[in-house]
Amino acid sequence: MCDAAKTGDWHGVEAGFRELTDPVLHQIAIGLAGRLLDRAVAEEAAAADPTSALAGTLWAWRLVEDGWEIRTGAWGNEVSAEQWKGFRAHLRRAEQILIQVTARHPDYTSAWTERLHTARGLGLGQAEARRRYEKAMRAVPHFFPAQQVMIQQLCPKWGGSYDAMHSFADECAEASPPGSVNGAVVALAHIEHLLLVIRDESAGAGVAYLKRVNVQEDLRWAAEHSVLNPAFQPAPGWVAAHSAFAMAFSMGDNQPAAAKHYEALLAGGNLADETPWKYFDDQVAEFVSLRDHAFKKGARP
Repeated sequence: MCDAAKTGDWHGVEAGFRELTDPVLHQIAIGLAGRLLDRAVAEEAAAADPTSALAGTLWAWRLVEDGWEIRTGAWGNEVSAEQWKGFRAHLRRAEQILIQVTARHPDYTSAWTERLHTARGLGLGQAEARRRYEKAMRAVPHFFPAQQVMIQQLCPKWGGSYDAMHSFADECAEASPPGSVNGAVVALAHIEHLLLVIRDESAGAGVAYLKRVNVQEDLRWAAEHSVLNPAFQPAPGWVAAHSAFAMAFSMGDNQPAAAKHYEALLAGGNLADETPWKYFDDQVAEFVSLRDHAFKKGARP
């Protein structure tokens, strides 16, 4: 599928996606194909077959991605009026496409997940975001990619609150089967909390937040319920889950706990997921530095 996307072979992309039966893997592939597929090919595929859920969702994904390139990842008060205008214009186009996709394919979780992105960017509110999230959950219970997006939606920086964000994360973890990846949303929520404390106070205050006994206990429980549970088996999303726990424990200076997750990523093929590391200017260098520090101070398990 990736090779087909690189060469602009749309039929090859479709064939590759037909082999993906796991919804989480399908969602991961949307992002991979969206990055590799030429913009014109994605647009042409969607125009050629307006009934295709895959073509419409990939084109919408690209529009959202292009919108974020205009907006950038800066804090909201640092984004210019012109950037906001371009960002929202792209998201409105994506939203119109996704409305048609979900109308024709109401159980297509990838489209509902992308509609969570557009809901947040267009400021449609918490109630509408929750409605879209429930649509995804109805189609695929415990759908991890949608839960990851909802953590962002429930952040204070997007109109949510710390209580709402952490309550949601805890609910996702508690409701999920032992050994599933969903417990990682707890780590993602604490990472988002850390970043906001750093923004509003200082880096030291952020680290102090993650070092709190109750926060470390929350992270420990979530990890033991999910990727450190005896029932755990590697499944789509496991790299993102271990990456989130590794970063949360590292930033909270719990090196022995962090080392367990870095070791799992190393044993699995020297892997990492960009999701929690995207906040660093040099993601690879920061990941390697924190991993080496965890192995040195926490000892490899």
